[in-house]
Amino acid sequence: MKRKYLLAFLITMLNAALLIAQHTVTGSVIDASGEPLIGVNILEQGTTNGTVSDLDGSYSLDVSSETATLLFTYTGFSSQTVAVEGRQAIDVVLEAGVALDEVVVTALGISREKKAITYAAQNAEVETLNEARPTNILDGLSGNVAGISVGRVGSGVSGAAKVTLRGNRSIDGSSQPLYVVDGVTMGSDISNLSADDIESITVLKGANAAALYGSRANNGVIVVTTRTGRGSEGYSVDLNTTYMATSPIYLNNFQDQYGQGSDGVFNEHAERSWGPEVDGRLTPTWSNDPAEAGTMIPYEGNPTGRTSDFFQTGHNFSTNLGISSRSSTTQSYFSYTFTDAEGIIPMNELTSHNLNLRITTKLFDKLTLDSKVNYIRRNIDNVIATGGGYQNEVRALYKMPANIRTEDVSKYEFTDPDGVNKQHFWQPGLNAPSNPYWALHNITNDVLEERVIGLISLKYQITPSLSILGRSSIDRNNLHRSDYYSTDSYIIADQGFYQTRDDRGYEWNSDFLLNYKQDFGTDFSLDVSAGGNLRQSEFGRIIGNNQGRNSPLNVPNLFSFGNTSNITATEDFNKREVQSLYGFATIGFKNAIYLDITGRNDWSSTLSPENWSFFYPSVGLTVVASDLMGSTPQWLSLLKVRASYAEVGNDTRPYQLVRAATVSGGGRGGFLQLSTTIPLPNLLPEKTKSLEFGADIRLFNNRLGLDLTYYKSNSTNQLFRVNIPTPSGAAAVFTNGADIQNTGFEAVVNAGIIRSSNFNWDLTLNYADNNSEVLEIAEGFDRLDIGGANFLRQFRLEVGEPWGNVYSRGFARDEQGRVIVEADGTPRITSGLDVLVSNFNPDFLAGIRNTFSLGNFNFSFLIDIRQGGTIVSNTNAIMYADGATEETLNGREGGLIFGENFFAGETAVQEDGTPNTVATNSEKMWTKLGGRNSPVGEAFILDASNTRLREAVLGYSLPASTLSNLPFRSVKVSLVGRNLFFISNKAGNVDPEVFTSTGTNAEGTEDFGPPTTREYGVNLKFGF
Repeated sequence: MKRKYLLAFLITMLNAALLIAQHTVTGSVIDASGEPLIGVNILEQGTTNGTVSDLDGSYSLDVSSETATLLFTYTGFSSQTVAVEGRQAIDVVLEAGVALDEVVVTALGISREKKAITYAAQNAEVETLNEARPTNILDGLSGNVAGISVGRVGSGVSGAAKVTLRGNRSIDGSSQPLYVVDGVTMGSDISNLSADDIESITVLKGANAAALYGSRANNGVIVVTTRTGRGSEGYSVDLNTTYMATSPIYLNNFQDQYGQGSDGVFNEHAERSWGPEVDGRLTPTWSNDPAEAGTMIPYEGNPTGRTSDFFQTGHNFSTNLGISSRSSTTQSYFSYTFTDAEGIIPMNELTSHNLNLRITTKLFDKLTLDSKVNYIRRNIDNVIATGGGYQNEVRALYKMPANIRTEDVSKYEFTDPDGVNKQHFWQPGLNAPSNPYWALHNITNDVLEERVIGLISLKYQITPSLSILGRSSIDRNNLHRSDYYSTDSYIIADQGFYQTRDDRGYEWNSDFLLNYKQDFGTDFSLDVSAGGNLRQSEFGRIIGNNQGRNSPLNVPNLFSFGNTSNITATEDFNKREVQSLYGFATIGFKNAIYLDITGRNDWSSTLSPENWSFFYPSVGLTVVASDLMGSTPQWLSLLKVRASYAEVGNDTRPYQLVRAATVSGGGRGGFLQLSTTIPLPNLLPEKTKSLEFGADIRLFNNRLGLDLTYYKSNSTNQLFRVNIPTPSGAAAVFTNGADIQNTGFEAVVNAGIIRSSNFNWDLTLNYADNNSEVLEIAEGFDRLDIGGANFLRQFRLEVGEPWGNVYSRGFARDEQGRVIVEADGTPRITSGLDVLVSNFNPDFLAGIRNTFSLGNFNFSFLIDIRQGGTIVSNTNAIMYADGATEETLNGREGGLIFGENFFAGETAVQEDGTPNTVATNSEKMWTKLGGRNSPVGEAFILDASNTRLREAVLGYSLPASTLSNLPFRSVKVSLVGRNLFFISNKAGNVDPEVFTSTGTNAEGTEDFGPPTTREYGVNLKFGF
């Protein structure tokens, strides 16, 4: 309640502050030829206060004092630092060249010159993000930043993204980075933010860059700065609209030569395609509709039935209206973004409303208020089920026999004599996928997501050198989901069911920061800060009818809890608080040597009182050697070297110190069930230690830049479950242990290849390799299974191995490694999941961006490269066993010899050790190797290497001479595209970067993801 009163008071003060004066600087920024530069970053040094130049190169910025210093930066140009010295008008000419003094947003939202920081940080390309805009803005980071890996969950237009920086490291927790918006940590990611509201994205890599952000920062930090009011005094309006069509990239290679049956014999009720060759003859219908009894239909192939007949062209239509205003005291920004999107699977739709209001004002001469509220509402229809679940319509579609005609199967239901809708299917009641059109229309869901992000910040400039900042921010998320399973959905819902889920949660951060900054003569400078943070979070969930088909409907297809025969409900809740104090200082010498020192102490409610306090420091040194040299070669513009060491602590999830109990209904007073996991009362905090070395080299008048980094990190004392023998009375113990090591090298190359008054060509290359190794797990354990095993695979960590090995069944081999073949000509199979089949970690990641400008035209494209790594495909395991793909055509009549013309790369022997000469046919081979219940993962390994055209933008800005006769300040039209095509894809018929979830063990496995998509369209920008 007190917080509500405080917020109301501050808003009242905000509205009363519009007439208080402050120092304003205006001017223009041009290049050497006199052309205005659009979008130049102008920053008041030592603060987050800044703006950008408009279409005419003009800018206006309120600064804290007449002695402030402004930093002008622009991609492809050398930066300039200009002292205000009481002036109100400052015009600047920027010289062409790779930006030398690029500004990055670092810990707690503080902006610093990149040359002064002691760790790796990189700005992501933002301009193209709101032109070739993905539905999830995290997809736009792939290939843009060295060391970042982005995978997509195949759940349709609302699909989440899994982002990792410098590899995986957390066993029980998340290896994804922390997200910080306007200096405050978020409770979840930034996937649903509007790209139009984002001013900059800075990626702080690893623990060295993120030591001050606390326990969740050991995976790196993605720092977002949102827009504020900008430009000259008065109002400006920007309208940005993008329409992108979304079409599937068909990778699967279905066969259409053989239809339903087995051993070459037709069976209209078979689920597999091992029947006779299709020839157009009339055969009995497969239909179970009594009205169709006795009907004969052509026995023909249906080559498009699983692709263009089912999938559609989707779209992503997004419109943003942004209004900026500026007075002598206040700058404000209001934005509304509406998004209407539909996926390639019909009925998978997203409607999003995003409202954002940010106001920054001078309350008094030395007191500045920054306030923001962001409301996001998303309605999602039919989130696509992922993986091998029977509700996944993609799985049902891909398993459809080759002779099933679209015109027949699209009639997905009929009404029986009792008036109940029944599923139209070729094998009624099968414990397997359904009619894909039935799953599409009769297994549905709807989701409502709401998110509110609020910020209020007060900064008081006590003296020109001393300031204090206090702020509070909340990130609140609510979700409601309803699932509808129609009666006759076979094994998953034979009598139908209705389920709901409600999630509610928030994270509230409040912090203060005292900063002192002073130059001592011309040689020394000191920038020191001390502060504290209080982080409180809560999460709750209620699920109605969580038992699925065990809570069937009484009246068919009447979706109501009152119509449920066995109503059940579960409720979950957790709460956490972390208190922190921290301090950091930068000592500068001759603007060329910088020493960074930080220290932070956290107190976490999730650990025992003996261990809930943990401290972690960092130290870094940067030397700009070129500024210390008496003279430098003409070709050397900058030589900077840096080194840093950091430690980051981490706590665990709530309620891990005691053995939890679950209360459920039944009996006379309910049932009490203890958790099967035994806690360790004196859990120690996790710790990540990171060491980093780097160099920044600029050559040939800043036309060529190289940013190089080597790092090594060790994550120890991790908190996780270890399985223990059943006689102990429990299934697992929660304990400390493990040491996961990541080492790697990163390189960022910037080159201004061509510079002229009319034509420019810039090249950016990102490269990163990461090598992980499990050095330790726990005393007495040399391996750890993560997540439960499924029919295909087990995700496992092993001492001495890289992170993320996936094990499955494989070929049984003799002592010489030769595959042993059974008497029927098929390979002998191992009995358990004990053969290493995949590891998703790449050899390296790379991105190549080319940017061209010619007059009013601009063109850029990004090539995204993943080299190395493997996956195991459950899709292929099941489809090959069904005879559904072209790979199953060879050997249908026999003649397959394992090790000769089938898996020719293997050496195969019979039981007695003689070379294998036993022939068999395709059906026997693939039904043994594939299928659902016991697939042989070794037979379905795919190379995850791929190169794709990730992004392309061709734009044209109307010249000023044309705009003078129009009511617009600026007009730009662009043709845009994302993920346009694969240049190469070693995985062949699947996209290796589509996951079933963002979980720890999701990598390394592919499982019935929808086709990957290309997006293409047009972007229009109008300025008023």
